[in-house]
Amino acid sequence: MITDFRLKVFETVARRLNFTRAAEELFITQPAVTRHIKELERLLDARLFKREGRGIALTAEGVRLLAHSRRILKEYETLAEEISFGRNSPVSGELSLGASSTMSQYVLPPLLALFNRHYPEIRIWLKSGNTEEIEQAVQDESVQLGIVEGTATRADLHYQPFMEDEIILAGGMQAAVPSEGLSLPQLSHVPLIMREPGSGTRRVVEEALKKHGISVSGLHVLMMLGNTESIKMYLEHSPACSFLSSLAVRGEFKRGSLKKIHLRHLEIRRTFHFVSGHGDHSRINELFIKFCRYYYNKI
Repeated sequence: MITDFRLKVFETVARRLNFTRAAEELFITQPAVTRHIKELERLLDARLFKREGRGIALTAEGVRLLAHSRRILKEYETLAEEISFGRNSPVSGELSLGASSTMSQYVLPPLLALFNRHYPEIRIWLKSGNTEEIEQAVQDESVQLGIVEGTATRADLHYQPFMEDEIILAGGMQAAVPSEGLSLPQLSHVPLIMREPGSGTRRVVEEALKKHGISVSGLHVLMMLGNTESIKMYLEHSPACSFLSSLAVRGEFKRGSLKKIHLRHLEIRRTFHFVSGHGDHSRINELFIKFCRYYYNKI
């Protein structure tokens, strides 16, 4: 019997063609991913992946299974949607949310609009701030539920994973960088705009650079701005660069007003987390978390 989760693991690996990335997306370990794939291959008596250069590729059997698994998983999703988010289960009340700037500007608006269509009797209040501000607001109970960037940092709060994001180096058309990108030593010569201390984006960037022996204090930081939109507008009129969420620059990349700067040997990924007080399991909180996890990559 093939379980839906094994199929989900297979579909994720087939889409990513990378066991590590699949594990990160599914919030399980890489050995667990490998174990599920091997069990699936044993049940089907077929190899699903093959080595290809430095990566992996689907076998012919894997291609066939992928087509079927996507149809099956879609049926599971449809069933879950009908049961979990049907209009026949009216819920009313209030939900006060706090979200870091990336989340409140680029992820939540379409989710909130869809949530409102499903649950018009729930009134939502949204506070925006940096990660430290939102964590403190949850602790102070001025918001019921927060969504913040990066790793869990406070033992007095409860964190639940939501979604992944990548931080990239972006610059305007005036940014003078080699076509092959930058090496890490070259980064110290690039004029940078950084987010303010307390920002989740800055925290993740600092942690990633620290692993390579680089401190922000050793970089050429022109200034700090506390708003992603302000940073993007600055970059459009400057040769400077900045570390930004990939979610925040999709429109600018498409229009050509900003460009991605390849930074060799550095990949910065982070996980957004729901954050609440320990023991806070309100029905509306749990409903909103479940709703966001289901819909965030479908709109």
